[in-house]
Amino acid sequence: MQNQKPHPWVILFDIDGTLLKVNSKYNRGHLRRILDELDIDYPDMETDSFSGRTDHDIFTSFLVNHDYDEELYQEYKVRYLHYMQNVLLKEREQVTRHDDIDEALEFFFEGDFICGLLTGNYSQAADIKLEAADIDRDFTFGAFGEFEKDRNKLPQLAIDKVKELYDFTPEPSRFLIIGDTPRDVQCAKNAGMKCVAVTTGRYDRQELAEHGPDVIIDSLANPKEWFAEVTTS
Repeated sequence: MQNQKPHPWVILFDIDGTLLKVNSKYNRGHLRRILDELDIDYPDMETDSFSGRTDHDIFTSFLVNHDYDEELYQEYKVRYLHYMQNVLLKEREQVTRHDDIDEALEFFFEGDFICGLLTGNYSQAADIKLEAADIDRDFTFGAFGEFEKDRNKLPQLAIDKVKELYDFTPEPSRFLIIGDTPRDVQCAKNAGMKCVAVTTGRYDRQELAEHGPDVIIDSLANPKEWFAEVTTS
């Protein structure tokens, strides 16, 4: 008879706004510089909202006046990652760790959980940001915005990764996405996953509540308490 014991909870951390923050003015200055270097006509970059979007989606949108040219997109990606590796990583003061993240990371990494990333970042950009913020944790896998433009498709990437790595059939209801934007909540709900929304990004409790996360918190402190809320909601 097949073992019916539930598999461990899979905890999926967002990065930007959830674990850390990159100085927006500084970062957009470099994004503008790359646009200018490549003669890309996109005047709206400074006013665009990037919250919860994938890098693939953001950088493709810059090419609206260039027929979404794939070669131009790939060149932009190369230059962006070069900036991340050779500029941002050397100017770590532009990256701020959010309070209380170590408490949450310790709780989940030391417990009976599988910890991964679900982020709009390219995988290399995610690694660089975590290193710049001195977040030294061995996440088992990542569902990255490198492979899908639509954030709502990232949970399926996470499920596929778990299938690949572990000898059990993943149950979406035992996945928890921790993020700071309505898009984090929406992608979790669309996939049948749980979601904790944290107000450390640009959205407050009221704005996040409109999208129906399982729990809303103001920091990642006291993870035992809010995780217990998730499991009983």
